[in-house]
Amino acid sequence: MGTKRKKTIYDGFFYKNPVLIGGLISGPVIVCADTLAHALVLSLVFSVLTFISVMLSAFVPRRLVYGLRIIVYSLIAALVYVPLAKVCASSFPEEVEAMGIYLPLLTVSSLVTTQTEFLFNRQDGVTLFVTLLCYILGFDLAALLVGFIRELLAYGTMFGALTGFRHTMPGLATIPGGFLVTGLLAVCFHKLRILFRQRKEHAS
Repeated sequence: MGTKRKKTIYDGFFYKNPVLIGGLISGPVIVCADTLAHALVLSLVFSVLTFISVMLSAFVPRRLVYGLRIIVYSLIAALVYVPLAKVCASSFPEEVEAMGIYLPLLTVSSLVTTQTEFLFNRQDGVTLFVTLLCYILGFDLAALLVGFIRELLAYGTMFGALTGFRHTMPGLATIPGGFLVTGLLAVCFHKLRILFRQRKEHAS
């Protein structure tokens, strides 16, 4: 695997994680990922919506003015979201209802709009596919990690089943609790990124 491809993978998962490092789309994770089940559905909707929308957005003519291209990207995402939401609502009705407006708000996430313009659409072929996939999986990793921690510590459950963990902190299931967990994970990721960068510099 080439150095450039490794950098692309590391950026999406770790060095430029869209939630824990970039903070680009942390809102839905903070609000919705209060359980692992909610985080899983959020990740599923985000992954399918973002992947299809960005790939279709690659066909938008570059001769359109910047502002119009951003609008077109969001319209494409909205068209993708409509059938996707119906499928998810029939398969995961409780989870979709619990997340409310934050699911349709994914159609105007920064990965669908600005990152499509300034990152994804400046790449071609396999590079575009790999970069997009890594950023999506980076979001999924962050959402699932937050959902896992919050459900375990707030409810003492995992996918609704009791785990035997008794020292629960119900406040972590609230939005302020989501800010706290996500913020602490972001700090940990920043520290690890600095540590790995220092080790890499010393090795070279």
